[in-house]
Amino acid sequence: MYRICIAGRPNVGKSTLFNRLYGRRSAITDSMPGVTRDAVVAEARLDGVPVELVDTGGIGEGEAELEQAVYRRSYDEISRSDLVLLLVEVTGLTGEDAELMAYVRKSGRPAILVINKVDNDARELDAHSMDTGGIRRVVSVSAVHGLGMDELRAEIRGALGIAEEVDEGDEEEDGAEEGERPDPLTLPARLAILGRPNTGKSSILNRLVGEDRALVSEIAGTTRDTVEARFSFKGTRFVVVDTAGIRRKNRVTEAVEYYAVHRALETIENCELVLLVIDAVRGLSDQDKKIAARVEARGRGVVVVLNKWDLLEDRENQLNALRDRINFLFPVFQHVPILPSSAVTGEGISRILDRLVHIRGELHRRVETGPLNQALRRWLEQTPPPSGKRPIKVRYITQVGTNPVRFVLFTNRRKTFPEFYLRYIRNRIREDLGFAHIPFFLEVRE
Repeated sequence: MYRICIAGRPNVGKSTLFNRLYGRRSAITDSMPGVTRDAVVAEARLDGVPVELVDTGGIGEGEAELEQAVYRRSYDEISRSDLVLLLVEVTGLTGEDAELMAYVRKSGRPAILVINKVDNDARELDAHSMDTGGIRRVVSVSAVHGLGMDELRAEIRGALGIAEEVDEGDEEEDGAEEGERPDPLTLPARLAILGRPNTGKSSILNRLVGEDRALVSEIAGTTRDTVEARFSFKGTRFVVVDTAGIRRKNRVTEAVEYYAVHRALETIENCELVLLVIDAVRGLSDQDKKIAARVEARGRGVVVVLNKWDLLEDRENQLNALRDRINFLFPVFQHVPILPSSAVTGEGISRILDRLVHIRGELHRRVETGPLNQALRRWLEQTPPPSGKRPIKVRYITQVGTNPVRFVLFTNRRKTFPEFYLRYIRNRIREDLGFAHIPFFLEVRE
């Protein structure tokens, strides 16, 4: 798969161009310079050709430690790419532009100079008179308005040596025959890493994938875009998504952070597994509780990760205390594994992955109606439903969905079905049928 890197100084429109080529909004865009920090990677089809698009942080002359880390990451992405789209503004080249053009030329990477914000005839003339820095392929575009995109795609095909378009329908994903649905367990598992700012989420992502994929800094809120990476563990493929730290609304001070937090919460909708990362030193917060409730309400498989475990003393007592507090604050998380880890040392990472693989199996587990109702009859015999003037009759149960798992229980008294007895059936499903570590939904119908 071709890797196409979009590079340039801050605020020239890289993320807007990335979203335009990708076909939907993935990277955060804002008029404030330096919004993109991590490299945002997305697999896409460009005129039928599978490519990997990379949006990089702006490269400039800032001297702050975090800015320097962004620049290093962007230069690294340039060196790893098959093609560089070097983005500049039609309003004029700067010294930063010239230095970056020289770097790309010396790197030997194929490159296209993309002159952005060309949205009228006067600017088109300006673009034709610009110094191209020795880069042969040049295209004028307006990423905001979508102008020049056909010409850019043609230049990309030429630079990559793609002679003809690939028919998107010719390939069946993951080897599935036409008309067949692949086994979901053979597809990559989408794993979201969630939590408050500065709990070590990006460090955990880097530990999982085995490389410095996400920027790590002591500055809370370093991650803004959702950062995706892929890895495999014991035959299971994962797409892991690092998200912006989620904090209370009244502490969100920038529009960029507001959108980043919104994107992080949106990630819950598009994943099946979640690592809820808690700083073991700082402990729990109300915000952790809100994140947990949202994850549980969506029926996602969860592992609570107590990160920075290497910084604690008297670990056994601390672990028991933290588990008790989590179970007290998050009663819906009684079934959720709570595991200590250290992203710095790697302690606990393999155990977390083992548990995720097991939980994913539970999410896709299906119990046929026959065995399910045999189990129901056994539960009713062991603990009969309450009797009275209008006895409760439990007729049958069926599983209607996986990932999230859903059951429907049919009875003669839906509105007045006792909550304690529903809880009894829920617990028996969890204990007897192999759903010990996941949330599931149990609906009562007449």
